[in-house]
Amino acid sequence: MLWVARLFEERYTVLRITLLNLSGVGYLVAKPGDDTPLTTVDWYIAIAVFAFGYAAVRSPLAYVVAVSAALGTGYFLGDDNDVIPTVGLAWGVLELAMRRSGWQVWGGVLCAFAGHVVSDYEEWLQQPFPALYSTATSLSPFLLGLYLRSLHELNRRAGERTAQESARVRAEERTSIARELHDLVAHHVASIVLRVGVARNVLPVNDPRVREVLDDVHATASGALADLRRLVAVLREPGSAQTPSLVDPAGLAVELEAAVERSRQIGLTVDSVVDPDVIRLDARTALAVLRLTQEGLANVAKHAGPHARVRLSIRVTDGTVAFELHDFGGPAGAGDTGEGHGLIGLRERVEVLGGQLRAGPAGAGWRLAAAMPRVVAA
Repeated sequence: MLWVARLFEERYTVLRITLLNLSGVGYLVAKPGDDTPLTTVDWYIAIAVFAFGYAAVRSPLAYVVAVSAALGTGYFLGDDNDVIPTVGLAWGVLELAMRRSGWQVWGGVLCAFAGHVVSDYEEWLQQPFPALYSTATSLSPFLLGLYLRSLHELNRRAGERTAQESARVRAEERTSIARELHDLVAHHVASIVLRVGVARNVLPVNDPRVREVLDDVHATASGALADLRRLVAVLREPGSAQTPSLVDPAGLAVELEAAVERSRQIGLTVDSVVDPDVIRLDARTALAVLRLTQEGLANVAKHAGPHARVRLSIRVTDGTVAFELHDFGGPAGAGDTGEGHGLIGLRERVEVLGGQLRAGPAGAGWRLAAAMPRVVAA
């Protein structure tokens, strides 16, 4: 019966009014249990009520007022059959109570009550209590409307509470992750930076290659520490206007070149072609491109060995950013098809942006490719 409950949602008002009008037309055509022909006044009032019905789509109060006026006017014009305006008014107070509150509801009910009093004026004079009962019965859908509106309001508030609770839980999780990153991971990285810095300045290093390695480790660890601190800020204040971006699109080309150069320093042969338009990407896409490059090159060094040959291509077209990293194999585990957390994270990062990522064996080596929609930085 879920569809019945959904039928009373406000977006289905036109459907409800149409079904009501169709039932009214069916009554006029079949006239069950009544052989008395409808008068011209009956037809005019019925047609007016049908037309007024669609006013309830935007203003149920206007519909109630109009049908109340039609019901009362029928008394003075000699209306012999008031079934259509009576049923229409009952439905009108239902719509009004279900979709509005405050003075509109009570004003509409008083107007509907006045319409019934005028329509049954003689009955009110002769038998006021039966007339009151009849009017109250005709307007009883008003109570159903109040009940449905209260259910909708309860559902809305329950949805808001659920959303607030989910947001609170997510905030607590982010805070917990940020705390662990700061207190544990960042602490260890800071210790690495400090120890390497001391080693560079205190220990006698005669081999320039060792000095170069220490400088590279120090620079890499310092960069990682800065990234961790920015990430902690993002986790703690995700909605802040001052939340820093983890990568500046304007400096993306420099970051990519630095990642390629670090890979070359460990022995990889990297042929890279990077479109200059990468600097015009938005921050999220720029970060995805950088992480694809860093993780891809790291995986090549891990699985194909530090002396593998790699081809990197990043192309930016009018609507797409195409990334491809292809290694041609090496002595240390070429063709390894295992999917670790790094590749899973890359796939999730690309799919969040509406793109697709493909990874798998290609000849003697491995190919990582991604296509993402292009968003130009504001």
